[in-house]
Amino acid sequence: MNLEKYLRPAINRKIIRFFLENPSSIDNSRGIATWINENVSDTDKALKKLAIAKILVSHGSDATSAYGYTADPRIASNVRACLENFKD
Repeated sequence: MNLEKYLRPAINRKIIRFFLENPSSIDNSRGIATWINENVSDTDKALKKLAIAKILVSHGSDATSAYGYTADPRIASNVRACLENFKD
């Protein structure tokens, strides 16, 4: 998987950093948008892309999805290592 593709957008990095700081959090797009100070629509799109990449896990259905950080240690380790290459 090309992680850099998923980490290039700043909003994606903000979301991932939120989950790295709050690893047991599960929240919907509105809640995450509030935490990262972004609009809900952009946050929702980014969350869906990160879930497709398996960086996040989607809980529920499209209408009521909540998201949490991956429990896969290999993915988490790769994301953390790749994230270090980005300077915000």
